[in-house]
Amino acid sequence: MANQLYNQCRVYCAPWRLDALNLNDTIDRWIDDGLLPPLAHTLLPYRDDAGSSSEEEIFVRDVANMDSCVGMIGYFDGGTYDSGCAWEVGYAWALGLPVHLITTDFLLWAAGDSEEFYPISKLMNYVAKVVSVFDTDTSITNYREQTTDILNRALHTFQHNLIADFGGEIPPALPLTPLPIEYDYYLDPNFMYTEPSRGLLENIKNAITTAGKTYIIGDNINDIAADIDNLRKSRQAVFYSDVFEPDVDSGIMNGIAYALKKQSIIYCSKQQRYHSGLGTDYLNLMVTYSATMTHSFAELESLIKSGAIV
Repeated sequence: MANQLYNQCRVYCAPWRLDALNLNDTIDRWIDDGLLPPLAHTLLPYRDDAGSSSEEEIFVRDVANMDSCVGMIGYFDGGTYDSGCAWEVGYAWALGLPVHLITTDFLLWAAGDSEEFYPISKLMNYVAKVVSVFDTDTSITNYREQTTDILNRALHTFQHNLIADFGGEIPPALPLTPLPIEYDYYLDPNFMYTEPSRGLLENIKNAITTAGKTYIIGDNINDIAADIDNLRKSRQAVFYSDVFEPDVDSGIMNGIAYALKKQSIIYCSKQQRYHSGLGTDYLNLMVTYSATMTHSFAELESLIKSGAIV
């Protein structure tokens, strides 16, 4: 295992890539200054995986890189978060790695109809140390100075958190393990949060009970530890990814499931696709290559009826 931090980063536009590179350079400087003595320079996937010939190869290399690192870092800014980055956070956390994130997003988020608002999500704050720094004055007056101040304050706290985990000897990782099976399926709680998906959830529940199987519906509003345990007690998870960028919590839990050697089923009926230099797809590559895709309820129902754990 290399004493490196894995820098998860969105790569689909230049500013995101630059943010990742700037964070990478900052931490490498802290390492050179002796603040994080056990660490070698940070692993930056889009730089260190350069030359991959396909999206599947990128997935395989990224997973191998996370397996070899001792922690994860990253920026998680913006109202729509990258589902692949969320997947990586869940996977790394389930490996037992410390995860450290920065967000300077002024918006706070709640799951479902909860009145508890968090930077990114409640689940993300459970699996990662999230540094969130806000400015009460969001006007553009002196916005360059304000932005610099926000970033500097965030980096100061971020550095403090990294030193706490990596300023001395790094303890061995304690990976998450499966629990004795109690349910056949863990169902993504995000099925409950729109009217169309609630109807779909009822159909899925009926298909499962008709097949003589059992299920538990996830809960990302209340006890997060109990929700993760329910995933650990399930043979397989079914996640809802019917928007261009799925809910961040779905990505996290999918990554956790993959680390537990549970290949999830993804429901994705949307028609929109994206095109990158290496291919065309419906969802982020980390989601696509870690799970079995179903593009209709009929496909999902067929898998449930077959009883096969795919």
